[in-house]
Order: sequence, then C-alpha cells, then structure tokens
Amino acid sequence: MKITDLMSKEAIKIHGHASSKMDAIDKMVSLMYRQGNVSDKEVYKEAVIERENLSTTGMVDGIAIPHARTNAITQAGIAAMTLPEGVDYQSMDGQPTTLIFLIAAPDNGDNVHLQVLSELSTLLMDHDFCEDLKNAGSPEEFLSIIDLAQSAKHETEAVKHPEVLAVTACPTGIAHTYMAAEALEKKAKEMGVSIKVETQGSVGVKNELTQEDIEHAKGVIIAADKNISLNRFNGLPLYSCPVARGIDEPEKLIQIILDEQAPIYKGEEVKVENNQEKGWHIPYKHLMNGFSHALPLLVAAGFMSVLATKLTFNTQFANILNVFGNILYLLVLPVLSGYIAMSIADRPALGPGLACGYIAYSGFTLAWLNNPYTTLSTSGFLGAIVGGFIAGYLVLAIEKLCAKIPDMFDGIKPVLLYPVLGVLSSGIVMTVLNTYLVIGHSFIMERVNNLPLISLVIIGASLGAMMSIDMGGPVNKFAYLFANALVFTRANNAAIIMASVMGAGMIPPLAIGFSTLVFKEKWTKEERGTTLKNIIMGLSFVSEGAIPFMKKDQKHILPACILGSFITGALSAYYKCGIKVPHGGIWVIYLMTNPFKYVIALLAGTIVAGLIITFTHKSEN
Repeated sequence: MKITDLMSKEAIKIHGHASSKMDAIDKMVSLMYRQGNVSDKEVYKEAVIERENLSTTGMVDGIAIPHARTNAITQAGIAAMTLPEGVDYQSMDGQPTTLIFLIAAPDNGDNVHLQVLSELSTLLMDHDFCEDLKNAGSPEEFLSIIDLAQSAKHETEAVKHPEVLAVTACPTGIAHTYMAAEALEKKAKEMGVSIKVETQGSVGVKNELTQEDIEHAKGVIIAADKNISLNRFNGLPLYSCPVARGIDEPEKLIQIILDEQAPIYKGEEVKVENNQEKGWHIPYKHLMNGFSHALPLLVAAGFMSVLATKLTFNTQFANILNVFGNILYLLVLPVLSGYIAMSIADRPALGPGLACGYIAYSGFTLAWLNNPYTTLSTSGFLGAIVGGFIAGYLVLAIEKLCAKIPDMFDGIKPVLLYPVLGVLSSGIVMTVLNTYLVIGHSFIMERVNNLPLISLVIIGASLGAMMSIDMGGPVNKFAYLFANALVFTRANNAAIIMASVMGAGMIPPLAIGFSTLVFKEKWTKEERGTTLKNIIMGLSFVSEGAIPFMKKDQKHILPACILGSFITGALSAYYKCGIKVPHGGIWVIYLMTNPFKYVIALLAGTIVAGLIITFTHKSEN
C-alpha cells in the first residue's frame, strides 16, 4: 500500500495559515472530515486534543504529526497542510511548525495502515524530503513528491545483495570505527552504490557480513587499524587501508572496488597500498591491538578498586569488589602482551604472549632462580609491551623454521610445536631481559612518585595538549597509554596524571558543543544539529566527535582545542584532581578527588577553546 492511498487532494492544504496550535488542529480536523474519514467531527477533534495534552506532537525541523485513534474514524486517513508563515505548535525544539500531517486511525483492530504510517514517519526524517513538501505548489505536486520518495525507498530496499562490502575497525573501537562506516555509507548513497558496512567496535561486531553478502559482492574494503580476520573473503577482491582513509577518502575507496582495481584475496598477508603502514605504523598497530584488549580490563579493575574504597558502609561487598579488581589487574599485562603477540603472528603467538605478560607482572628474573626468596618487582607495562613483541617475532621465526618440516606434521604445528617452542624461547628471553626491565620500570616509578607540583602541572599540561593534537590518533593514544601505565602501577601521582589526560581529552567536542549551543548564528543548521551529540561525547571522554569540524577548519579549530586541553590538563593537575579509573568521563566524577575543582578545570578549557573557535571560525551561513 502506498502512503498516498490514505490521502486525497481534498485533505491537503497548500500555503495554509493558522493563528495558534488549536486553530491549526481545528483546520486539520476539517480537512480530514472533508476527505470523508470521520463520522463525528467533534469526537475526533477531542481525541486529537486529548492525545496532544499527553505530550506535544510538534517534532523538530518544523514538523508536527498530530494523531488519534477512535471509533469516530470510519477508515484510516492522512491530511496535510503547509504553513509558510509557521505556527507556534509547542514543538520540541521551540521552532515554528511549517508542515503538519494529521493521522486518523480507526479503533477496530485493523493495523494494515500502521505500516504505511511508519513509512511516512521514516520519510519525514529526511530533511530534503520535508523541504520539498513545504515548497510544493499544489496538492498534486505534494502527492507526487511522496510517491517518488516512497518508490525510491522501496527501490533501495529491493537491492538484495550490496555491491560493495566494508569492514571498519580502530584500535579502541569507539569513534573512528563508526565515523568511517558513516562516511562510507553516506558517500555510497551519493554515488548510487549499495554498500554494507560491518563495524568491529568496542561493543562487538555489528551489521555482520553474511556469506551470501560475500558471494554476491564486487569486493570488500577493509578500513582498519587492527588485525581483522580475512579468511572469509578468500577469492574476493579486497582493498586494505587504515581506518582514517575510510573517513577521509570514502569515494576513492568505493571507486577502487567498482573499477576492479583491488587485488583478489588468496589467503596471504594483505599489504596496505597507501604507503601509510610502514615504519612506526606497524609496531603502533600491534601495540594498539594489545592495548584495545587490555583497556576494558584496566577500566573495570580501576572502577571496582576505587568503588571499594567508597563503600565504607558495606565492608563485605567492598572486599568482594577488591578481589574482583585484583583479579582483573592480574589479567591486564598478560592480555596486553598476548594480543600484541597475536597481532604479529596470529593465534599461535597468543600463548607465548600471555606467558611473557605474566612474567612482566610477576617480576620473575634470573635472580629468582638463584634465590627464590628474592623480592619480586613488576616490570609493568614496559615489560608487557616488550614481552609481547618478543613473543610475536619469535613465533614468526619458529614458523619459518618449521616450514621445512614435512607436510604430514602440519596438524601438530599450531597446537604443539608453535605454542611449546614459542613459550620456551620467548619465556627464556623475557626472563633474561626482565631483570633490566624491572630496573627501568622502578626508575620511572620512583621519579613519578616524587614529582613536585610544578612538574605535575607541566606533565598534565603537556599530555593534555597531546590529547588534542590528533584526537584519537597516535599522539593521543601515546598520552593516554602513558597515563594508563601509571594507573596500573598505582604510582602515587598516577591518579593526578590520569585525571589531567581524561579531562583534556573531553575538551574538543565540549568546546565545539559550547560554541554551536551559545553562538548558533556562527554555524549551519547541520552543524548545530551535532550540539547534543558533541556534548554527550565530550562528557563521556570520546574526543573524536570534533574530528569532522577539525577537518573543515583545521587552521582555527585545532589550535583552539590544543590550548583548551592544555589549560584543562594544567588546572586539573594544579588542583590535584585524581582518578584511578582510566575512562568514563564525567560519569565517574563521584570516584574522583576534588571533583568540583575538576569541573572548574573542564569549564575553563571548554570556554577558552569554544570562544576562540567561535571568533576565528569562518561561518558558512
């Protein structure tokens, strides 16, 4: 059934006028009555007003959708009116309403019309569609616009198999993953290309590609900064690149697949063809793979341990939380090391990597062999990172050596030879090196524990600025990783440095949200529409919401955000605000020391950065 099957020219008023909300409702009810869908006009009007009293049906973008379900309706129908001058309909955004749809639904259990009405609601989410309706010159044109939009929607849905597939993933799986997916989907729509994008983020795999999708697709784009399982794409054209290219160059990536320029994947290691995965980018990818798996454990451990100290009224539950927190702390380093190794040499390296991570955690060295009563000191993140790379590359070397073994032994290689030889070789090397790694780690911790206030302020300001330099990129991740490493070791000043880093990372989206909220005239309607999203992302310690703005005007927005983060990081350290939970943003402020001063630090950075952005940004309005 088409939407226009529930409408008629008689029930559409073009260029109408209403002096008030009640006047608008009265005129809409008259249109519905004229269409012949209403047996009792007054009863129906009362039902509409009764629904309106529950909550306004005035939506955003100048649209209102009043409706009622009553026995006074003989059959389902839709009436519509455009109001160029607008009317105060008490809409959610406080703006005048310029387009009204009145929906009449019979109270007889017949729900056939509901699907049609749902389609109309979906179409009204399209800003361009709504603007076309508002500018319609006649009822005939109004109906034609609806028919064309509905037909186009059905044609899109009729595409059973997408032409292009994509997988997006970033090391932490928070923002870049979904920004790349959105960019690819948006550009594909503009190009008239059907696409399906699988996201592998922090909440798991979403919109997973099926075997049927893969069989019918022209090719797949892998926009990821961490290892992705590719076996399912064997025989399919595949192009691999960093996730940033999915955000910056979606059209180019899609065109590569359409032009059949992507190589056929044959199970071999994929080479990234944009010359970015060279030099430091390779170890960075391995490191971030380990960090992305270890971070949730560290966050949970920190949360439980800190919360336990707050539960003075329930010591039993506090003890349980402490136990759980300590278990998670025990797992952090092995998981970090294990997944670094796995990123290098796939699953055979996981076991050796876990072993090296535990050696780092325990502080096991050769000195212990000579004297089992020797006090052990952890080598912390430093040891786990080194151990992960040792395990990964040693397993790669073992795989090459075992390549000469006859094929009849292939079945035992991954389950026996690789893990056993990998653990033995990497364990021995790690035990030898751990002596020096423990010394290095102890040296760093001693310096951190005894930092004067001025040094803490300088470190907080410096790391804070780094959080905004590339907003989720390598510099940002380095600063965050450094703070997390200190939190894990429970150094005296670790909580202060962590608070500075987290607060600074919140500034970019908060500053932009502040500017678009307070100085609306400086921003386009689309940009103002991101206000709430940026504020929530900022308060949640997700900085990447600012990236689209930075890309449009990097010259002005980036320096402002860096300065704002610098100020927040410095003030947070100066006020000695501290948090041992490495994520959560404002939502974990109750676990923080000096929370009110922390808010002051956040406000200072936000307002300074927001004002600079406002008065240097060139408006497109």
